[in-house]
Amino acid sequence: DDIGEINRGTSEDTRRVFYTWSDDDGLSWEEPEEITSSVKKPHWGWYATGPVHGIQISQGEHKGRLIIACDYIEVGPDREGYSHVIYSDDGGETWNLGGVAPHPGANESTVAELSDGRLMLNMRSGDPVRLVSISDDGGETWGEVTLDYELNEPTCQGSLLACEVEGRHTLLFSNPASSAERIKMT
Repeated sequence: DDIGEINRGTSEDTRRVFYTWSDDDGLSWEEPEEITSSVKKPHWGWYATGPVHGIQISQGEHKGRLIIACDYIEVGPDREGYSHVIYSDDGGETWNLGGVAPHPGANESTVAELSDGRLMLNMRSGDPVRLVSISDDGGETWGEVTLDYELNEPTCQGSLLACEVEGRHTLLFSNPASSAERIKMT
């Protein structure tokens, strides 16, 4: 089934969600387990996890929580798409649907933990700049979505990574830094 059939509701199936894990640094992987019913609503057709990495919250009330950035498109004539997260509080044994960023048109997303423990969801959009939303509750809800005019893009996936550089919490962002073409990887 292709994306058009899935989002029109004429497909034989829709996108499903699975997880797997490795305990030997990726040399072998466990059999994937389906978690679709826990993280995807029935009226969602197209569904994608990532496509970048997930994170584990390192501080605060939700320390240890696994967070995966995702997106979906609703089935039907409007076919609105949104970014959201899924999360696990037990090391991946069970998965839950987290908050949906309140802005139609958001798409592939990436998530990072900020220095104060809040989460930032950074999203692809139809605009030539990235969308950003902040969560104060470990990804269970997301605040107002804003345009980040410092991060231009040609409607393309980006990647956001939090790390420590010379003792300072730092966010590293990567995407094609052009508003028209997939060039100038930055």
